[in-house]
Amino acid sequence: MAETTKFNGPSAEMSEKMLLQVCRIFWPEHAWDAQERFYYDAGNRRKYYKVDCVSTTMKLVWEYEGPDHYGDVWKLKRDEERAAYFLSSGFTFLRWPYYLQLTPDVAHHFCGAAFSEEKYLRAIKVVYGVDDPTKVLSPGFHATKNTPANFVSGGVKRFFSELDELPDSVTAQVAETLRRYIAAVEDKGLVVGDAAPFEALLKNRMPEYWSLVHFGRCHSGNWQNSSK
Repeated sequence: MAETTKFNGPSAEMSEKMLLQVCRIFWPEHAWDAQERFYYDAGNRRKYYKVDCVSTTMKLVWEYEGPDHYGDVWKLKRDEERAAYFLSSGFTFLRWPYYLQLTPDVAHHFCGAAFSEEKYLRAIKVVYGVDDPTKVLSPGFHATKNTPANFVSGGVKRFFSELDELPDSVTAQVAETLRRYIAAVEDKGLVVGDAAPFEALLKNRMPEYWSLVHFGRCHSGNWQNSSK
């Protein structure tokens, strides 16, 4: 299967580093730190949780969850222990899945009353290098080889639990990226494996008004041209 061009479009995507910048844009009145250590065993300084984004004044921890948080059973177990620790300590605990992108719906979902168009446009300029929300990368799986086919059973459960909680547009956009990926590699097993829930997800069709984001691949599976 030919890949006609390199990936063109947004200059970047969400990452752990970018998540911190997004927090600082939407909640500038609070101090935000990265890689802060929280010791959970007073008798052992080697036992701690290091978090990606935290505001102690907001009492909010936000973790960027990379692919290993879906494909490693030990990581999944520690994630649940980490969440329980912070929730019991009075923090709000949020996760940002690696397949998620900062679409308007996603920004509204997480930021709530802190959302404003001015902040949103600043954020997508920082994260993606674009001024137009329709140029923001769609949530989903574009070039990564860390597709859902690599998820362990606990990772599959987490993935679908997240989709249930996120805006409906995310589910439709993720499904669209998976269909395009399968068309590109001509092997569904490499993209979604054989877990039954993905069959229903692939049938989730996207209304046109949710297609106003950037997809790395066109419907044929080839890379889109940046001039589009």
